[in-house]
Amino acid sequence: MKTLRVQGTLRKQGKSAFGGTTGTLAAAGGILLLLPLAGLDPYLLDVLTAGFILAVFAGSWDIVGGIAGQISLGHAVFFGTATYACALLTSLAGWPLWAAALGALLLAAAVGAGVGALAAPLTGAFVALLTLALGELFHEVSLAQTFFNPQGGYSWGGEGGIPVALPWAEGSPWFAYYAALAFLVAASWAMLRIARSEEGLIWTAIAGSELNARASGVDVARHKRRAFLAGGVLAGASGVAFAVHVGRATAADFSIELSFQAATFAAIGGRGTIVGPVLAALVLHVLFQGTGISPAPRVLLYAFGLLLVLRFFPAGVAGTLIERARAKRMIQAKGIGG
Repeated sequence: MKTLRVQGTLRKQGKSAFGGTTGTLAAAGGILLLLPLAGLDPYLLDVLTAGFILAVFAGSWDIVGGIAGQISLGHAVFFGTATYACALLTSLAGWPLWAAALGALLLAAAVGAGVGALAAPLTGAFVALLTLALGELFHEVSLAQTFFNPQGGYSWGGEGGIPVALPWAEGSPWFAYYAALAFLVAASWAMLRIARSEEGLIWTAIAGSELNARASGVDVARHKRRAFLAGGVLAGASGVAFAVHVGRATAADFSIELSFQAATFAAIGGRGTIVGPVLAALVLHVLFQGTGISPAPRVLLYAFGLLLVLRFFPAGVAGTLIERARAKRMIQAKGIGG
């Protein structure tokens, strides 16, 4: 009974917290749908296409680190696993792209389940340290190993990386743009459904207080494993899309910087809101990448932007706006009641 009461309370809070996010995403999607008609050049279309994919990656981090409260500093493990699986299965094993994509998703899910099993007994900073260590391990392995095929050798960490054998010679930038946009819309819808589901509400309870969740009869370890599994599948899907878009996998797909970038987007947009990290990732990627800012200054700008947001929007932009709207409704309700 106590568990049912907790879930009922969280369901009401979840509807309030996510109430306006679908409308926001729908409005943004409408703008992006018409944007190419403004005559964007192929470079900006490519930047936006990559931004859509990275926005899904940021949302997948928010499932684990925001909704479930398990701060992951090695989330790129799932992304890189999928990109490398696509590259290896198509270029070395000769699989068709659809089969390689499915295999990459299954492998990313398996890695997500494995990381979840390791992280389930841990709490707080220990989860962050574990994922950080795993992320660095995968990154170092990708830098050191070399695979060979009849056409020659591919270095995991080389400049060229491992190519993905695509069934088309050269794709249309318009087709890639709209395919990535459709992927972003579908993935955002799925992530919002997950966040609003009973499972998502239980994750929210665990993020709020593991002790209270345990006292309410929640199997915390099992639900943590599910959170990492869901995050791994979603991050893997973004990895597959990215591998198909850029046509190769490199060691940067496992980099700690990529994991930190996803966590930064979530902090700026608002952890646990889904829409906040998705929009923050898209806006900041397009702003910094589209203007041609080199990687080193981009890191400083991300850090500076994070400091500003944490100073004026402690819960992130979307999170703070949701809190203010909720407080305003409460004040209005009291005024009407009084």
